[in-house]
Amino acid sequence: MKVYAMNVSGINPDDKKWYKYLSDKRIEKVERLKKTKQKAQSIGAELLLRYAVGQITGNISNVKWDTDENGKLYLTEYDGIYVNLSHSGDYAVCAVSDVPIGVDIQHCRECDMKMANRFFTAGEAEFINKSTDKNSAFFEIWTKKESFVKAIGKGLAIPLNSFSVLADKIEYGGDVYRFKEYAISQSGYKLFVCYLS
Repeated sequence: MKVYAMNVSGINPDDKKWYKYLSDKRIEKVERLKKTKQKAQSIGAELLLRYAVGQITGNISNVKWDTDENGKLYLTEYDGIYVNLSHSGDYAVCAVSDVPIGVDIQHCRECDMKMANRFFTAGEAEFINKSTDKNSAFFEIWTKKESFVKAIGKGLAIPLNSFSVLADKIEYGGDVYRFKEYAISQSGYKLFVCYLS
């Protein structure tokens, strides 16, 4: 398992030079987005995808991908290589593995306990309330939940309050998924990967 992160603040999405590195699908997505930062995040995510897959296959010029009915990204020409993307704030991230994987990064800001009480389990909300750093605790739970639903490929079709991520592993459908936290150089971010163990 490898995780790649990129600070996208230096990407000017109006500079079309990036388009030669992007798939047609990504270009369409970038052009639909309204905000400059979102465009830069999307460009950065695909650049990381190409780099990560290229590290395994030796080919960065031809990374073809699609999404399934739940929106989970997969490579169309490389069975057995699992990838997942996320972005928030100034960062885009890509996780790649030989097992199903999900990644989520969040720029930590003021936590919303109404959201926690609505979308998290009672135990998770209590964990946040008892924490000395509620913002960090909130985004730890949030990124773990997002990475899990992405790893299993269900997206938000599974209610976030129907499972707990307080432990370092979670069982689903007879399989065990584990969490791993990664740090990036800039403070104020939470980054978790969930993978089939």
